[in-house]
Amino acid sequence: MNLPRLALLCSLPLVGGSCKVPLTEVDTRFQTADATWFEEEQTLFVFAEASSDQGIGDPSVIEVRWTTDDGERPWTTINELEMVHTHLPVDCGPRKLCASASVRVRLQPRDVQVRLRYHRDGELAFDARTVFNVVAAGAPHNSRSLLVYGVFDETNRNLQWRGRHQFPTIRNQEAERLGLRRQFTVEQTGFGSNLAVPRSNAYGYGVQCPVRFQATGFGPVTTLERAVFDDDPLPLGASDAEAVCGQATVTDGTAAGTFTTGAIARKNPEVRQAFPELNSPVQDALVLPFFLQPCEREISADHEEMQRQRLLIGNLPPICTDDWEQPEFLSGLVDSFRDAIRESRPIGRDMVLVVGVHQDEIGLSEVVEEALSRVVPQERHRTTPRVAGAFVFDSTTRGPSRPALGSVTLWCPATLPSGTGLPDLSSISCPVLPDNLGVELGPLDFGTLPILAPRDQYLDFIDTYSKAQAGEVLTQAFRTPEFAASAEHLDFGEFGVVTFLNNEHIEADRDDAFSWCAPEEPLPVVFQSELAQQSSGYLEYITEEECLALGFPPELCALLGPAPTFPFPIDALPEWHNQARESEYDLGVYWEFPFLLRMEYETVAAGAISGFGVSVPFGVRSTTEQLSGTAVWLEDTVQIGKALLQCERFCDFPTFDSASVYHPTDPFRETYRSSCYLPAYPQLTDDGFPFDP
Repeated sequence: MNLPRLALLCSLPLVGGSCKVPLTEVDTRFQTADATWFEEEQTLFVFAEASSDQGIGDPSVIEVRWTTDDGERPWTTINELEMVHTHLPVDCGPRKLCASASVRVRLQPRDVQVRLRYHRDGELAFDARTVFNVVAAGAPHNSRSLLVYGVFDETNRNLQWRGRHQFPTIRNQEAERLGLRRQFTVEQTGFGSNLAVPRSNAYGYGVQCPVRFQATGFGPVTTLERAVFDDDPLPLGASDAEAVCGQATVTDGTAAGTFTTGAIARKNPEVRQAFPELNSPVQDALVLPFFLQPCEREISADHEEMQRQRLLIGNLPPICTDDWEQPEFLSGLVDSFRDAIRESRPIGRDMVLVVGVHQDEIGLSEVVEEALSRVVPQERHRTTPRVAGAFVFDSTTRGPSRPALGSVTLWCPATLPSGTGLPDLSSISCPVLPDNLGVELGPLDFGTLPILAPRDQYLDFIDTYSKAQAGEVLTQAFRTPEFAASAEHLDFGEFGVVTFLNNEHIEADRDDAFSWCAPEEPLPVVFQSELAQQSSGYLEYITEEECLALGFPPELCALLGPAPTFPFPIDALPEWHNQARESEYDLGVYWEFPFLLRMEYETVAAGAISGFGVSVPFGVRSTTEQLSGTAVWLEDTVQIGKALLQCERFCDFPTFDSASVYHPTDPFRETYRSSCYLPAYPQLTDDGFPFDP
């Protein structure tokens, strides 16, 4: 009697010699009922796992039956079959029963069935819905139930041989979990290169080992587990060899009892950091201070005091602006700037012109701007010592209107937020950013502090609060990079500059490959090359068809499109090299800021003194970009590190992922151009059962 998901229970005592039999739900089911017959091996494999809320115990058994042209195998308990391979008893948990078997079956079976018998001596059983597969004879990598292949550790010298179960509907790890163990032996190994392996044969099982391969001299290795390391590392003479090939012998159900064929182990891609870091020494620039104000009248003593304090110029004698409308005033101001630069250049440090403009006249700021435009822009790309830029702290809100100054002059003040809490454009051109966005200042907030405020807002603030709450600058530094004599610069107008600092470049062979792993913070690094420069000149105004007509590779024309950007961001280098195969790539730094103003600031809020650091980055153009680039010139180096990896050998070979899983169909070159390569290799202590889904 076969009652799915039901059990028969007898209630005692007997009444009139009869048994009261209620039907009880016990939720019996098969998680696995799978059978596969391999023609090449003449072996039938069976895997089963059943569970039930009641009724499964020590007397329970899993049975199997099948029919061939020779006759019928009746229901037989799995563990009573004569096994071809080793099958361990498996405890798969409470109220569960697991089993596996491998039986010699010469002819193709049919009508293969699996069932659970609740008690080996009883009649009650539950039939499984059995999955049955037939694997016909053919190439070993397609027709055998076990593949043998090799892998290497990180050094590419220690070789581990592995066996991998291969069933149509049972995964490798599942076959292992259900108790199947396979013995294999690998011997007569040799090493060499240029081994032809069809792409369809991912593990390279069943290849013919070339006679030209040099023998390793290693003895045979044998295991009943799924992995075993060779006893000795490969000799150093095998460093250039791409692969090791050996003879792998496995057990099967044929008359011979074994099968031997070639098995290979391919080296891991040899990968290193392409260029660990770009070195750009960053120093505090030499401040060349100037303060412009009328000498014959007073505008606002409080505001003048604040401007001088913010610039830390104390009682610096002013340049009088009473005659600012006279022609000689402009020429005199230019001479003052140039004289200070000339006198300071022998010190050997980069310089920043720091100009306070205390004024209430319409037009004076434009004169200051004209004077700066005659001095600063031409210094921008000189070798250190040079004038990196200018910082102007004006009395009223404005910004430089001359394009030549837009990329070299930071013009403040910034206004305080309006009633809506949104800053206007001046605070975007002069963004004061706290190091700690969550700084607490009692009843105030960071945005309302008059750090670099215009005169009217500063006076309103101290009238409402106090000078103590307005705070003061404690320290000030203008951070700027040193430029070597070999530095090259490419201007992008208002978009910034690319600087190739000191001939930093990456050399590559045609067969090298690169990987890009995007870091958490974007890297301001670009590259250029000979073909990239040619492409930029030729392809900026032409179509893809015209690009092809010029003789550029089709893949390159498709990559660039009709209007390429040059230089290219560093994350495009892997794809570029894959198509262009150039031998050298120059590396540069993209930056919007000729310097970064760093200040330590202190204010009295709610009776307590609060100190914090702020940055005033150069030329931030929108509120969504206020944090971009603020730290470009805080460090001496731009760390590239593991973001850009370069493969120098074996780049088309399989890879390991970060979980130590071997991926024979994922070569480095094709898989990791735009994804992170973080391999975890097998260790010498990893014999046994590596994770291999």
